[in-house]
Amino acid sequence: MSQLWHVGRMSHPMFLDGYSAPVGPSPIQADAKVYLPHGSTRPHLPRELTTAEIGAIVEDFGGAARNARLAGFDGVEIHGSNGYLIDQFLHDGSNSRTDRYGGAIENRARLALEIVDAVTREFPASRVGMRIAPVSTHNDMTDSDPQSLFEYVVTELGRRGIGFIDVIEGQLGGSREFGQLDYVRLRELFGGAYISSNGHDRESAANMLASGSADLVSFGRAFIANPDLVERLRRGSDLNEPERSTFYFGGPRGYTDYPQSVMA
Repeated sequence: MSQLWHVGRMSHPMFLDGYSAPVGPSPIQADAKVYLPHGSTRPHLPRELTTAEIGAIVEDFGGAARNARLAGFDGVEIHGSNGYLIDQFLHDGSNSRTDRYGGAIENRARLALEIVDAVTREFPASRVGMRIAPVSTHNDMTDSDPQSLFEYVVTELGRRGIGFIDVIEGQLGGSREFGQLDYVRLRELFGGAYISSNGHDRESAANMLASGSADLVSFGRAFIANPDLVERLRRGSDLNEPERSTFYFGGPRGYTDYPQSVMA
């Protein structure tokens, strides 16, 4: 499965053609970091997308899904979290538009749903999922009413019959208790497969599944240093600790220098 995303305002002119400004729903600069080849800096002030450009981005997502299908992927996940473009449109802290893509929840969710519709023209809906982060403030995301916002979003995703939602519960990379939200309600409204994400270990994942709070549980960082993670969890084996300082650069350290696999 391939993941499709657009970083929106979370970029810098050095990465863009003609050293141009990054784009977003509104000209609101994120209080966050983008990582450059030699350090990090605050994202550049974004340029507000026109409605014509938004339509082109929707088409691009459809084209990306088509390319994934032709490359042999059996499905895609649409990245609608972590403060990237889709997330920026959803949250009123980053979207101050007054047109059909801003203001009311239905308008702020329009881009996400148009992208889902474009992608499901390339893959069966059951082979499409979306990753969301209702309360995480990662990359300067805020919203005045995340419960209502994401109840609407997951209801519409459920109506489209997509295969799953991948929900970051709590603060990305932080407390799962952050920003209390009724995730049970989101699962009920969606009606399809619900994946619980963020900071799980073997015990918490097992508890989520045993209690029926989720259909699946995702692991991210642990997989980097444990490519045989599933087998390690099955056996109750010790896990290698991820080397966070090399997540985005630094050669093989933290990627291919982990101790021998338990499956060897």
